Amino acid sequence: MSRITTKFTGQTGRRGKKIAARLLIAISSIIATAIPAAARLVFSSDCRNHQPIAVPPPQNAILFTKQPVPHPNGTASVFTINGLDTYVIPAGANSCVVAAPHANDNYCFIARNDNTIDGVGFAPIQNPGGLTACQ
Repeated sequence: MSRITTKFTGQTGRRGKKIAARLLIAISSIIATAIPAAARLVFSSDCRNHQPIAVPPPQNAILFTKQPVPHPNGTASVFTINGLDTYVIPAGANSCVVAAPHANDNYCFIARNDNTIDGVGFAPIQNPGGLTACQ
């Protein structure tokens, strides 16, 4: 007698598991490329680690955020290489905004007075007004 095997809907086997695994990998890859990596400046007291921040229109400001978030304690200072400006995220605030920054400058996270601040996040934004200004 010959052996007859039938497959029913919902039955999983090796082939079904392989397809599911490949589908999961494909979806994860698509999501990973669609979501931009967090923009972050690492601490560098000598500014060897710096990063360009472009502020293309319609953006007209940069939002700096102490990390990890929330982090209202301490201050963090960000220095602009070309503009030679220093912006301070004040104590009591998680973040601050720099209105009308240089369009394309390099920035570094140069100083902090709280060692638990391990980075400064940044994002070019359209300034809605009412945000804490960097000092």
